Amino acid sequence: MKGILLSLACCLSLCSSLAAETVRLRATADIWLSDCGDERNTSAGKCPQFKLKSIQEMAAIRFDPAPARGREVLKAALFLRRAGSDMLRYIRVSTVNQDWVEGTGTQAYGPANGATYCLADAATKRPWAWPGSEFCDVIMSSGNTLATWAERKELADGWLSVALTPELIYALVCGDTDGLAVMDGGNLAYHNNMIHSVQSRGSEPYIEVELGKPLTDAPPKPVVKAEPAPDKAHLAAGALRLTIAEAKNVFCWRITLNGRPVERWRVKHPEPIGPTVIVLEDLAPSEKCDLEVVAVSPGGVASPPAKVTVSASPALPAAPALGKILPPLAVEPPIRPKKGMWVWGAPPLVKISPEKPEAMFSDMRGDFSNAVFERPTVKLFGARGETVSFQICIENCGAEPLRNVQIIPQELKNKENKTIAGKMIELFKNWYAKNGKGQWQPAYCVPLPTGAPFDIPDPARKLPNQQNQTVYVDIYIPKGASPGAYAGGFLVEADGVEPPIRLPIELTVYDFALPDHLSFVPELNAYRIPPNAHDFYRLAHEHRCVLNCWVHRPRLTGAGKDIKVEWDGYDRAVGPLVSGEAFKDCRRASAPVEVLYLPFEDSWPTPLTKQTYNYQGHWPGRGEDKKWLIEHYMKAPYIGDALSQDYKDAFLAVQRQFIEHFRQRGWDKTEMQCFYGGKNTHRIDWGVNMWWTTDEPYHWDDWLALQFFCRLWTQGRDQALPSLSGRGQGEGIAPRQPQPSPFPLPGRERGQWAARGDISRPNWQGRVMAGILDCEYIGGFNDPNAYRRCRILADDTGVDIRAYGGANRDTESNTASVVMLLSMWANGANAHLPWQTLGDEGALDNNDKAAGGGSALLIPAKRLGQTVLADMRLKAFRDGQQLIEYLVELGKRYRLNREQLKAMVHGAVAIETGRVAGAGADNADALVFGPLKAWQIAALRRAVAELIAKKNT
Repeated sequence: MKGILLSLACCLSLCSSLAAETVRLRATADIWLSDCGDERNTSAGKCPQFKLKSIQEMAAIRFDPAPARGREVLKAALFLRRAGSDMLRYIRVSTVNQDWVEGTGTQAYGPANGATYCLADAATKRPWAWPGSEFCDVIMSSGNTLATWAERKELADGWLSVALTPELIYALVCGDTDGLAVMDGGNLAYHNNMIHSVQSRGSEPYIEVELGKPLTDAPPKPVVKAEPAPDKAHLAAGALRLTIAEAKNVFCWRITLNGRPVERWRVKHPEPIGPTVIVLEDLAPSEKCDLEVVAVSPGGVASPPAKVTVSASPALPAAPALGKILPPLAVEPPIRPKKGMWVWGAPPLVKISPEKPEAMFSDMRGDFSNAVFERPTVKLFGARGETVSFQICIENCGAEPLRNVQIIPQELKNKENKTIAGKMIELFKNWYAKNGKGQWQPAYCVPLPTGAPFDIPDPARKLPNQQNQTVYVDIYIPKGASPGAYAGGFLVEADGVEPPIRLPIELTVYDFALPDHLSFVPELNAYRIPPNAHDFYRLAHEHRCVLNCWVHRPRLTGAGKDIKVEWDGYDRAVGPLVSGEAFKDCRRASAPVEVLYLPFEDSWPTPLTKQTYNYQGHWPGRGEDKKWLIEHYMKAPYIGDALSQDYKDAFLAVQRQFIEHFRQRGWDKTEMQCFYGGKNTHRIDWGVNMWWTTDEPYHWDDWLALQFFCRLWTQGRDQALPSLSGRGQGEGIAPRQPQPSPFPLPGRERGQWAARGDISRPNWQGRVMAGILDCEYIGGFNDPNAYRRCRILADDTGVDIRAYGGANRDTESNTASVVMLLSMWANGANAHLPWQTLGDEGALDNNDKAAGGGSALLIPAKRLGQTVLADMRLKAFRDGQQLIEYLVELGKRYRLNREQLKAMVHGAVAIETGRVAGAGADNADALVFGPLKAWQIAALRRAVAELIAKKNT
């Protein structure tokens, strides 16, 4: 009996020692990478140090996981030794989903040798993921990586440690990563935090792991279904979809395709509940695929392989050709009279100089034959529900002023005497202002009543060298108009000009209609609410745009969970916009605004104070030193712990009241956006009571704040709309917990109450906002990497991708704004937001200079008797939006997706995009889009319209 007890005691002692065993994983290699300018193409694999500096400089460290293999991980920590002073607080760690080469470079920022930020191996040009990808695409929860973060712990002799999750150790053990990526959370000091590398013997990084029980069980053989995935095919590639049944004891999958390993960045980890669905893209079209799927346990034990054979989908079929886009035929220029008046038709958007009747930016072919004018006739075409336009250029051919010029439109008739009435024809006298180069140019469109006289030169404008006046003409084609040919014209009269000059018009109406609901939203952002605000909203609405002003805010009474919203003033301002009542007399009658800001921000509905936000450091005001913001980064508690319960209760109470109030009113067609658009520097620059940069987040603390507010919003929404709950909570807030797969918003009501983020660095987003961000406005959306990253975000998280930037500069062709919208839509965005669109009345003289940044697209004009005027670029946005509606309709009729439609457009015209050299990611005005000739836009529209009409028959 004593022997049995002794044996039992020995077993218990052995189990206890196994459970408490701590092992060390030594570092075997590392790389120091930089995402800064020319440093992106450098290597430092054998350098004795590496630098951690926010999102600018980082490292990857390879470890020997053998001591932890086959054992449960109870705790783990990474140990680093500083090689100088530091300002580290939060340290981020993740797996690396591509194999990398250390190289032999010993100097900092040395020649490319081994891995660089841009390549996993410079010698073989092997990318980190897809061609053009970067290190950021395979770390920190991007590329199916696992990530965590923690506050560093200070140790003796310059050492520090950071807690790791067991998952990261299991990934090392299973070969599910090539080492660990390490980053600094960062702050506004941008300190150079130097860390000893593997080359610093005795100071090299290491991991300590506390081990538990043995993990020796093998997972079961996976149950796999494979099928073609035509919905994920591309023009030159097929795709397939793997569905792997839920199984226990599986940490990761290893997949081989035709005998070659599928790269880890393509392979999801097992879902906590239900099957795991993995899509493999970029395959040879219809390729036969022999697949093997192996399940690997946390202890590194592999299952028997499941084998399946399937053919990849075919590539997307080529879209119908648009045909060759040809310029107008050249004709002999007519001889102008030496006195009197000369009248001709010019394309829309083109800026005709008032001092010389020529296009200012080479976007028009000529005055005698152009996109709309075949002398003597203006030729237009369009769909029902579309506004088509052109300009009348009236030249003063004499030495004396041309007096009492009048334009009389005639209604348009078809052969059956059906008409498009004169009230559908609107005239606007172009008002001239100076652009950024000091050139006088047409800028603002002033309503011109039928028959209202004007002089050339314009005595109100006082341009001594004015030779001509352009008048913008908008013709709205009613939804009920019969398709076919219409004819009409304009009479242009002036004192001393006999007979009046007639400008004939021919209009072709195609047999399809543009929808009142916008398929793509040009969203005009503004940071104030102008006087006569509804007039501004209406003018944007008439141009198929949406004005979104920051911010309409109701009055509040009470505090905490007892806070109450007083709706009277808010309903007067907002009600007509979200009901559509404000637009009852507009072309898209009664269609409400598509989007509107909600008033939530850092200090609303509850102001930030030391009582509501437990940060007891110094609260700087306007003009104080940036060091106080840095101190906040270094010392403030995590936002979710520091905000008081009263603060959170008030947030949720006001949110619920908004949802209930809108439901009671029947206001259910406008996306109401909870948008946290703060920057912590506004505290010292402008005296604004905010602590976090939730607009264009940069440092980790910024992302945590945006994540917190969006999670609070979605949790509150789920409580108010319980039937629509369960999208996930974002990743990275704490050691990773299993989350349900996110999916697109299920139903109109939930989609109405959207969490919005403006992200200038989606490359650093990963899954941080997964399941808690509904719509995302992307900065820098104009290169293939941005397009692919955003497509991945949309596919993985269900977020709706939009873009922000500007309009064309006032020194550029207006057709560039058409190109801008077309490019955004073709590459996956569903809206474009120019960041600042309101100017003051000074814009009548100095165009965009009066916007204070951005573009003065909408301005007051009391001196001209107008509450609001539109810049010509608003018509460019309208024309771009209408062209997108053409393409959407074409896609529906021919079953084409955006990739196919994009190829059609690019096959017909050159779409050029770029960025101002040296501009930062937060510079919303840095995007550049090459203009198209006016005839190219017209020919593209007509080719698409003809294809749509052909499908009718």
